[in-house]
Amino acid sequence: MEECFRRLEERVREILQGYKRLRQEKESLADTLQLKDKSIDELNQKLKALDERKDSVKARIERLIQRIEGLGL
Repeated sequence: MEECFRRLEERVREILQGYKRLRQEKESLADTLQLKDKSIDELNQKLKALDERKDSVKARIERLIQRIEGLGL
């Protein structure tokens, strides 16, 4: 009977150690995910700024082309 309790205690100890390890891994992954989300947000902001700049440059080029076409050359 004593052997059964000892095996049970060992199994419970192993389960608790596994639980601690998984909890730490989950926290680490949550931190990594938070950093990745922040990085994605920053990249999205940069992309938006570049799109706005591209649109601005496009509009300026179109105006220049219209002026040249208006000269009848």
